[in-house]
Order: sequence, then C-alpha cells, then structure tokens
Amino acid sequence: MTSIRDRGTRRRPLRTSLALVAALAVAVSGLTFGTVLAEQTTTESASAATASAFDPGNIISDANFYDGSAMSASSVQSFLNSVAPGCRQASGGPKCLKDFSQAMSAIPAVSGRCAAIASGTKTAATMIAQVGSACGISQKVLLVLLQKEQGIVTTSSPTSYMYLHATGFACPDTAPCDPAYYGFGQQVYAAALQFKRYQASPTSWAYQAGRNNSILYNPNSACGRKTVYIKNQATAGLYIYTPYTPNTAAMNNLYGTGDSCSAYGNRNFWRMYTDWFGSPTGNGSPYGNVDAVTASSASSYTVTGWAVDPDTTNALRVAFYIDGAGWKTVTANVARPDLAGSLGAGNTQHGFSAELTGVAPGAHSVCSYAINQGSGSNTLLGCYTRTITSAAPKGVIDTATGGPGTISAVGWALDPDSSKPASYKLLVDGTSRASGKTTLVRKDVAAVYPGVGTTLGWSQQLTGIQPGSHTVALYVVDAPGTGYVKVASKTVSVTAPSTGKTGGTGAVRGAYESATGGAGTITLKGWAIDPDVWDPVKYLLHVDGARKTGTADATRTDIEAKNKDWGSDVGLSVRLTGLSAGKHTVRVYYQDLPSATWVSFGTKTVTVTSATSTAPSGHTGTTGNSGTVTGAFESVSGGVHSATLRGWAIDPDVWDPVQYLLHVDGVRGATGTANAVRTDVEAVHPGWGSDVGLSVKLTGLTAGAHTVRVYFQDKPSGTWKSFGTKTVTVVDPPTTGATGKTGAVRGAYESATAGTGTVRLAGWAIDPDRWDPVRYLLHVDGVRAGSGVANAVRTDVQKVHPDWGSDVGLAVTLTELTPGKHTVRVYYEDLPRGTWVSFGTKTVTVK
Repeated sequence: MTSIRDRGTRRRPLRTSLALVAALAVAVSGLTFGTVLAEQTTTESASAATASAFDPGNIISDANFYDGSAMSASSVQSFLNSVAPGCRQASGGPKCLKDFSQAMSAIPAVSGRCAAIASGTKTAATMIAQVGSACGISQKVLLVLLQKEQGIVTTSSPTSYMYLHATGFACPDTAPCDPAYYGFGQQVYAAALQFKRYQASPTSWAYQAGRNNSILYNPNSACGRKTVYIKNQATAGLYIYTPYTPNTAAMNNLYGTGDSCSAYGNRNFWRMYTDWFGSPTGNGSPYGNVDAVTASSASSYTVTGWAVDPDTTNALRVAFYIDGAGWKTVTANVARPDLAGSLGAGNTQHGFSAELTGVAPGAHSVCSYAINQGSGSNTLLGCYTRTITSAAPKGVIDTATGGPGTISAVGWALDPDSSKPASYKLLVDGTSRASGKTTLVRKDVAAVYPGVGTTLGWSQQLTGIQPGSHTVALYVVDAPGTGYVKVASKTVSVTAPSTGKTGGTGAVRGAYESATGGAGTITLKGWAIDPDVWDPVKYLLHVDGARKTGTADATRTDIEAKNKDWGSDVGLSVRLTGLSAGKHTVRVYYQDLPSATWVSFGTKTVTVTSATSTAPSGHTGTTGNSGTVTGAFESVSGGVHSATLRGWAIDPDVWDPVQYLLHVDGVRGATGTANAVRTDVEAVHPGWGSDVGLSVKLTGLTAGAHTVRVYFQDKPSGTWKSFGTKTVTVVDPPTTGATGKTGAVRGAYESATAGTGTVRLAGWAIDPDRWDPVRYLLHVDGVRAGSGVANAVRTDVQKVHPDWGSDVGLAVTLTELTPGKHTVRVYYEDLPRGTWVSFGTKTVTVK
C-alpha cells in the first residue's frame, strides 16, 4: 500500500484474499496499467498541523475513525470540488476524482463487518459515502487514505495507476500488487472491510491497542524500532495497514522529507486529516457510552456505562445531573473487558456504575458528562428520562390485645413519599373494622424515617368481635394514589362477653327491598345487620314453599354509610333461576344470633315470564321477552391497519358479562367477553356492575373500507343477537423508506437559552421513515459538541402529530461553556439516508 513520500519503499507484508471484492464489476473507462508515482503535496495548509501535537500512540480517535455518518455523498462531492478545482481530464486519461464514476455490482453484507451495498453506476463521492456508511468507517478517513496512498484527491492530472491502486490495498512490500483488487470502488471497499477485520479480531494482529508495541521506522530493519503504547483500536488499525512510525527526521520536516530511515504513511495520514478536518483525536475530548439508566429504588437511579479520554489511559470522572442540577461525580475505573477490542486488553478500567439517591418520585431527566483531561472539553454522554415510582407505605401493629368481644390495637403507619398523616384501615379476618388517619406523635418512628413528620401513631378499640382466634391486618394508603397496601398483621384471641344480646337493640335488622321477575328468573335485593355479630347475616328463602339458604354478603356501600361499624358486606343479592312462567311468592328470613332464630322480613309476589327471539343466520333459540340481551354497538374507529370497537351489553338472565361475536366484511371473526369497565352504563343499570363494556381492537386489517357487525349472546338460549353494522376506514402506516419531501425529517429548533456556563436547547423532531426517536447532532462555534436522541416528552407536539407519541422532544443542556457569545447549530438525522439536516443556528451570550 504505497503512500505519498513512501516512494521506493514497498511495505505491507500482509497479502489478503477477499472474494467479495474480487466479485465487483470493473468498468473504468480509459484506465491502463502502469506505475506512476503519487504526486507530492508540499504546500502547507492555512490550518497546518503542528508536529508537537502528534501522538504516535493516538493518531486518530475511535470515535472519528469509526463514524460511518461523518459525511454524506453530497458533502463528499462538495469536498472533492473544493480541494481540486483546477483538475482537468487529460487527453486519453481518466477523469478527475470529482467527475469520476464507475459501475459496481451489488456487494452482499459481511456479518459483523459491513452492510450490503446495492449495485449501480456511482460517482466517486457516492462510493466513498456508501462504503463508509455500510462498513462504519468515516468518509473523512477514506478521503485521507486515498490522498496519503496515491494523492488522487488533490491531483490536477490523475492517472490510471492511481485509480487501480487507490487505497494501496493488496500491495505488499515483498510482491507486486494483486490485480484482483484493481479499481477505485474495489480499493475503497476492500480497505474499509480490512479495517473492520482488524477491529473485529483485535488480538489477532501484530499491533494491538492497550499495550506497548515495537514498531519499525522503515522497511529497512537496520533503521531501528520505536516502542509505542497504542491507546486505541483505530490507531492500531493504521499501524497494521501501514506498519511504520515516523522518526524524528520525518517529524522535523512535517510537510517535507526526512532522512533515509524515514517513513511517512502514518505521519501523512495524521497531517492530512488535521489540515482538512481538524484534530483527528477530536481535540482530546473524552467519549464513551451510557449503557443503562434504571430506577433502582423508590428514590434513586443507577447509571452504568463507560468513558475514556484519548489524552490519557487514566480513569476520568463522570458527572451526573438530574433535571439540570448537579447530583454526583464518580470515577470511571470499573473493569470493562468488553472494551478490550477497541481500547486494548491493558486499557479496560473505564467503566462506571453510579447510584444517584434522594430523588423524588416522578419523571426526571438524567444526564451524564465525561469530564475532560488534557486538551478538549467535557462530553455529554447522554440524557435519558426515567420515572421513579412512589415508595411503598410502611406500618407496624405494636400490640393487638383480645378481650371479651373486643380487640385493642396500637401501632404506627407512614408513607415515605409524604409528610402528611397516613390513611389506614384495620381488617379482622379480611373484613374492614376501622379506618382513619394517624393522629398520635411517634418520635421514635420519625427518627428512623426522617422527612415523614411525627404524626405517625394510631390506636383503635374494636368491639363486637366473636370469641376465638382472629387475624388483625393493617393496611396503609400508598400515596400519591388511593390504593391500600397490606403492611402488617397479628393473630389475637378474643373471649366471649359475659352476656349476649338476643332481642331489643340486639335483634337482627334489615330490609327485603325488591323481587324482580325475568325470563325464568327472580332477582332479590335487600340487606341485613345483626348487632350481636360482625359476620354477614345468614338468609333463608321460601319460594312457593321451597327452601333456600345463603349469606347476605353482597357489597352495599349505601348501607355502610349509615351503619359505619358494620362495613359494606351486608347486602342480599340473589338470582333465582329455572323458574316456570307465572306468579311466584318469595319470603325472606334473616337469622338472629346468638339465638339462631329466623326472623321474617316479608313476602313478595312476582311474575316470571318467557318469550322467543331470533338470531343471525345459522343460530336458533328462545329466551324470555323481558330477559332478552340489551346493549349497543356505539362506534368503530379506524387506525393503522386496525379498528377499535366500543359498546356495551347486559343480559337480564345472567350476572356474568355477555359474550360477543364479530363479523368483518361478512366473515366470522373474533369472539370474546364484553367485560370492559363502563361506569356510565352502571349508573343507568346499577344491578349489573360496571364490567359490561365492549372494547376491542382489531389488528392486521388491510387499508381501505371495512364493514363490522357486532352480535351479543342471549342466554339461556345461547342465540346471537345482531346489534348492527358499521363501516370503518383503515389506513396504512406513514410512508416509509422515502427520501423525498414526504419522508424527510421534520421538526424545529425552537430556542437556545444561555445561563452561567450553560446553554439550554429546546425543539422537536419526527422522521416519517421510522417510529424511533430521531438522533440529534450539535455544533458549538462550528465544532461538533455532542449528539444524542431527541426523546424528551412533548405532549404538545403529540397533539399535532398523534401517530408519533410524545417522545419527540429536544431538551439538552450544554455545560462548561466559556463566557461570551456562542453559535449553536442543531442537526437532526434523516433516515434511511443517514444524512444530517440542519435546523438552523442560534447565537447566545453565556455568562
């Protein structure tokens, strides 16, 4: 692989066979074989490199080398136009690189190395851009490689030889170049694939990152060697590709020649990259990754990842901010063996795992910054929004003492998320017996749980408890919600009272409220309370003289409101089935304890009916008229390959939710149970509860108009009753794969607000070609200053673009900025091209 100023010194003992590259179709008009030396570039650039800045162990950072989205095809083309404006095609010679094109066959993907590349006639700029993107090699690196090997980028008179050996691939020091890899496209792809081979198996080569390496100055071994500690994989790859390091003479004349022992390939790579694109090591700024941000407890986050600075192998500090406030700093010195491939086996102590404590419940932005060492500036590793759920409530039953028909209980309760008195309740054997808020001062508990106040204690005297062993359970409300959580329980023994109540104020009381006839059914409603017992009252029914017993324990919150000590499980709610049509008499008795006598609460006469109904084709059966299923098919709304149905159904003959059957475009579809919660229906039909709703989403539908018919099943006949047909329009997802206007990324760079050493950026972005949040790239004063994902919550944008959710926001704070004016430009990535689209620049003044 011959480079500028390597004239007459053939390097590269490696000779590689790549069948994929050989498969490329060569169609380069006017190319002839021949040996033409690459022209020298001796004119110093206006942004010339300085020899003292060259670090042989860190020629280029991994971040810059493996950035496959560094330049788009249009950017490469603009660069080629600018660096060789005077280039003209010589008579009979090949075109200038800016005008060059070549027909290329399709290149299949190479697992773990390069993605597939489509066939076609492509310009040099397109080939460089596509190869870089497919293989994850910076287009800037490929341009520099072409220049340092053949000088083809800036030449004013390109030769066929330059194109045939463009990157010097398969041109070993000890043998002629392999003609299987002749051609511009073949050379660019083969070089990129080779660098990916080095990266994929970093310990398989002579030069490795993270250790000292003995490197020749020149192919002439008599010129000696230099010990170089290679700091990263990109630098190791350059040495494997061009296995010499510049000597003092070469560095003393950075833009010229040294002595007979000088070699220039890696020097020229560093110098040319610096002149064209700035520092190859990113001005020494650190880089890394946030692997995970998780809510590890009710008040803390755990953040894991790694960070490294190209200026040193020492561990660096990582600072964490929550909602813009500095929270914690740790040293990234945890062993990360997985970094050996990029940093070297001896340079893996760069991981971190930090616990950020004392965080209030809710959603917060957690940002991580790598703190710079040496040249460069701090780097934002990433910002992520994560939610901390509330902490579980706590409580203790200190004592629970049984007496004659009583239980005396004392304890405490709290919620770590609130300093207000906690709401609690006591259950005895699963039945609620007392409730309230903590009212007693408990400084002993407050000392263990600071921040929750001191009003934490409670005390209750429970009466009317039956003799025997009982379990007392304490439940506490989990703030900020209203749900109760069980936190403690105790077993206690209760003795019998000295006397019992059998009459007067101790007599069972209640009501037999109604008896409603249906199709073969009678529904009874009432309630009962016995002052002598806490347990639900037994009932006895006489139906036309037939006997039936049970327990009146249905929920009646209306009765509980008037009789607070007995809870809500006092209701009579019974459905009698299988009755013949006609009149029936039903008498209700409640049992009075401790005498166990049955007290009559009256007789009612009710009429039971029967009738017939029809069903959809293929179904027959009969039900009672008043017992026919009722309900509604209310609406159907179309979505992306989906339709959502809404309705409700009640069958007077059953308590269970009604079954539904769907027909889509006349074809029998899904069946299921209409049991979604519908409190609005419950309010109109209180006897059937709230689990009566139809709420179904049909998926996998094709775009276009569809008809949907809903049937509800009528019991006891089992027939299906139609509740109508509705037409709905289903749509396709947003356009995917577009590269024109409809598929272009869109959004806004709304504001840049300066603070003390900071700038806060706000905006949003949506890419119609993908569902995932869009990536952003920031430039401060023309220098790349960080990248990440625009996934902050923006419900306002979601209202306008409902298909993309709310995670579309740009919310980034840049820190460590010097006082004065700065320009901040925001780019959003446009897929599938992977190009960066500018959304403008804003100028701010930092304090």
